[in-house]
Amino acid sequence: MARKKMKTRDAIQGYMLRCQSKKLSHRTMEWYEQKLACFSKFMDEQLKIIDLTSITLWHLRTFIVAVQEGKAGTLTLHPRKSDKVSDLTVKGYVQVLKGFFAWCVDEELLKNNPASKLDNPKVSNYIIPTFDDSQINAMLAACDLKTPLGYRDYTIILLLLDTGIRLSELCGLRLEDIHKGYLRVFGKGSKEREVGMCAETAQHIWKYVHKFRSAKDENEQHVFLNRFGKSLTDSGVAQTIADIGKRAGITGVRVSPHTFRHTYARMYLNNGGDVYKLSRSLGHSEIGTTEEYLKDFKSRDARKDHDSFSPVVRLKQSQKKAIQKSDGLF
Repeated sequence: MARKKMKTRDAIQGYMLRCQSKKLSHRTMEWYEQKLACFSKFMDEQLKIIDLTSITLWHLRTFIVAVQEGKAGTLTLHPRKSDKVSDLTVKGYVQVLKGFFAWCVDEELLKNNPASKLDNPKVSNYIIPTFDDSQINAMLAACDLKTPLGYRDYTIILLLLDTGIRLSELCGLRLEDIHKGYLRVFGKGSKEREVGMCAETAQHIWKYVHKFRSAKDENEQHVFLNRFGKSLTDSGVAQTIADIGKRAGITGVRVSPHTFRHTYARMYLNNGGDVYKLSRSLGHSEIGTTEEYLKDFKSRDARKDHDSFSPVVRLKQSQKKAIQKSDGLF
């Protein structure tokens, strides 16, 4: 019996159901869906390929080149200020395609995997800048503590800085997750962990909940709510943080919840914290993932004692000593 042909978009629907059954996070699901939708549309409109079985390695490489050049619809799915598509974004597309086509083979939708020889692009060794003390203080000062939303935003900043939790974990926090000295959060893959929290942050959460938090529904259990009394969304928090950054005049660093996560990691180590404990606190399953968060720490740490080892400084010092010696000071 001949194998029934399947449209690419139908296969993608099946793959997304599989991802949903694995209880992937909403952001991860959205990430997969955006990239696969872009791929399916490109295959259909640009290459006139509708059937899954007709896709070859050449088609995949053509699509990746189009992504690199910003000609695959990526600017619609990923709005940017310029047409440049980062190599991290391109790598993301490759990873998603590899996962999708591996699933197609496992489900016997395809005999061979056209993505098996699709090369992962080289990614530059990026250093993600983190916030310094003055920038954090400026953002805190930009929050009006006399208003419910201002106090909420102030508390969110403290919580992100104090715990390094993910944006999705922040939005998913429920009243029952707040404990004395720690939070209970549910990370990627619904993995539960406990995250330490200092007394000052805990006090601000208590005050926000008991004085400023106003739920539209008395059964609403999420900690942080929007102006309508409903739970905050990921995009709502991200936009709020970005707006605070603008009011505070922050430049030279991306003002986002994720930057707070990196800042927490750097400051944790600066204060003498253990990298393995940090890894567990961040909810990483591998220490290598944590090390990606520490590039800014390593960069700052490397330049901290620059003057002590600078060839220019040493040259100036030797010149100064030579002058002093010639003047009879030695």
